[in-house]
Amino acid sequence: MKKYQGLTKTEVDEQIALGNVNVSPKPIVKNNFQIIIQHTFNLFNTYNLIIAFALIAVQAYSSLFFLVIVISNTFIRSYQEINSKNMVAKLNVIVDPKIKVIRDDELQTVATQDVVLNDIIYYEMGNQIVADAIVLSDMIEIDESLLTGESEPVMKQLGDTLYSGSFVVGGACHAKVKHVGMNNYATKLTNEARKRKPITSELINTFHKVTRITSYFSIPLSVLLLYQAYFIRNQPIRLTVVNTSTAILGMLPQGLILLTSISLAASIVKLGKIKVLVQEMFSIETLSRIDVLCLDKTGTLTEGKMTVEKVIPIPNTLSFDFDMVMRSFVAGSLDNNMTFKTLQSYFGHEDTYPTIDCIPFSSARKWSCVILQGIGTIFIGAPEMILPDYTLDETIEEHKALGSRVLLITHLDMYTNVKENILNSKPIAAIIIQDPLRQGAKETLQFFNENEVTIKVISGDHPKTVSAIASKAGIENAEYCIDASTLMTDSDLEKAILSTNVIGRASPYQKHKMILCLQKHGQKVAMTGDGINDVLALKDADVSIAMGSGSDATKQVAQFVLIDERLETLVEVVREGRLVINNVTRSASMYYLKTIYTVLLAIASLLFNIPYPFIPFQMTLLDMFVSGFPSFMILFERNIDKPKESIEEHALRYSLPNAITIALTVVAIHLLTSYLGMELAQTFTILYFTTGFISLHMIYRIYKPLNAYRIFVLLVDCLGFLISVPIFWPLLEMHMITLELVTIIIIVMLFAIPCVSLVHYFVNVYVTRTYRHK
Repeated sequence: MKKYQGLTKTEVDEQIALGNVNVSPKPIVKNNFQIIIQHTFNLFNTYNLIIAFALIAVQAYSSLFFLVIVISNTFIRSYQEINSKNMVAKLNVIVDPKIKVIRDDELQTVATQDVVLNDIIYYEMGNQIVADAIVLSDMIEIDESLLTGESEPVMKQLGDTLYSGSFVVGGACHAKVKHVGMNNYATKLTNEARKRKPITSELINTFHKVTRITSYFSIPLSVLLLYQAYFIRNQPIRLTVVNTSTAILGMLPQGLILLTSISLAASIVKLGKIKVLVQEMFSIETLSRIDVLCLDKTGTLTEGKMTVEKVIPIPNTLSFDFDMVMRSFVAGSLDNNMTFKTLQSYFGHEDTYPTIDCIPFSSARKWSCVILQGIGTIFIGAPEMILPDYTLDETIEEHKALGSRVLLITHLDMYTNVKENILNSKPIAAIIIQDPLRQGAKETLQFFNENEVTIKVISGDHPKTVSAIASKAGIENAEYCIDASTLMTDSDLEKAILSTNVIGRASPYQKHKMILCLQKHGQKVAMTGDGINDVLALKDADVSIAMGSGSDATKQVAQFVLIDERLETLVEVVREGRLVINNVTRSASMYYLKTIYTVLLAIASLLFNIPYPFIPFQMTLLDMFVSGFPSFMILFERNIDKPKESIEEHALRYSLPNAITIALTVVAIHLLTSYLGMELAQTFTILYFTTGFISLHMIYRIYKPLNAYRIFVLLVDCLGFLISVPIFWPLLEMHMITLELVTIIIIVMLFAIPCVSLVHYFVNVYVTRTYRHK
């Protein structure tokens, strides 16, 4: 192999002085000040600030308490985002890819941003091409799918250009950098380090949908309320502003998006502490909803720490020294995968016979070869891919059945056209390689089996080996393993992945197609992997998970990186995701109750030509016990069940019946108090207490089935509301409580319970029919 001196330190310094460094515009990461500004000056806070100014203008100071909540939310959200940003930055340093360059006649490892123009880089299998370069030596296979969309590897030879953003899938080479930084062909891809479909967040989609719908109502209703109050009923400006402000505030689900982003950001920090890098925040949500988890075998299900158990000679007439040939093979190969490193460790790498040429290993071929002077060509790889019709000895087959990996070594007495003549090669030995089951794998897979997640193992290894390892790991029906090399059509692939949990001899293309087949049948799919052959499948999986020691490609495509490589860590990631989603889903219904009934009450106020019945402080106090306290206490429950309902479905099922009942009580109380000749202040006092009761009744419905903890929370919540009302009575601005008012409140409450049940029945029928057909 030709020796290169590379740049000297002086030449590197000159390039740095000229600005020819591989530094591209970094992905936009907000600093702390920008985060604080973003969370302080936004549309939501502007909305609240305008309302606050209006209340100050009419000297309604007691109604400004909601600002405390707004300020607290702003502070908490800013703090949490800064905290999670710092955690992600710290973990990114751990997985940030490095590259090998030759400088001062030495092979050095540098950060990708320290590469300079004219550097000579040594690329190996799994590396990402970090800067456009010209191949100087040897032959290399490149995956350019991120650039061209084509999944087939491209062979690059002397003089060919390597483009940044692509990945090495086979072989190794020296290449001279011709572009750096902004001049790279794929600067954007190099910066972002990955290109995949954006995460679709059901939570955010629902929030935006509700916000869009409420915006259709809030502005016209607030204008109509102002007009009717000031110009038709001739109300004082203070009362007009206070009533209308309350209606507008009630239509905003204050704190819900805050609660969600804080919960997810807190999860990122929590997962970071157990060495999990979360590269996309909302992938936590997606992971909590997965139906299928697809695992690779080597490096994922197993430790990836291979050792040669034994070498079994196969009788032949060849006269050369086997150990010398194997040392020469190792010295002449351009591979750097785990299998090659295992062979290198076992045989050594003295350059005994000169290397004429080599063909590096690829996941599609599943073999590599080295052409040695005076010997011929030595092939090493999967037996069925080198000599499909060759029958292995029973002893070798037994090793496969126990989960060992088998490599066949063959010899071809030719120096050219070796690919075309591989079937004429003669077997000379078999190598038995052990790769032990990863610690905690069995317990991890048992958790997924018990939590409605189907486990499928898709590997490039021999079906017998994969089946044996899968059986040890506790995969269901692992003894039924399909050989993917026998699957000729897309239809065959589809049937296989839908009916079988263990598949061997799968090519990268087949892995990718299998993921797409599962998604086609409505399955949410998570994929784990560590090798370059997993990249295509990882890119299109709903959730992608890479091991910390995996290739640059897998770590940069993945949404999660398990830095400590403990498979059981994945259980904590799923638990955390489910915990967040279940808590946010239940909390959302508590917040949306007010949004729905505020719109309905605003419409009722316009129809009956009465002021909006509440003031801001009344709503703030109610919020504390309807959404604030109960949603906070939910966080202490570890509900890790797989989410059964979407956030939209849950909100309709729980919020809508109680919101409709509150609106109906407005009609009932208005008619009743008109009949009894009661004052408007008395009517609104009755309505406030009944609204509080019906809202707390929804909390009871959400908390069912009850346990000791939930009963305790409900009692504290109800007592807190009842005790707080007299404490803050002057600020509530309600009518004095009388026996007559108490009697009417009790009567309305007694009618409200069956009303909620009746409305819930019809809503439940509608929701079940609508969402079960989606």
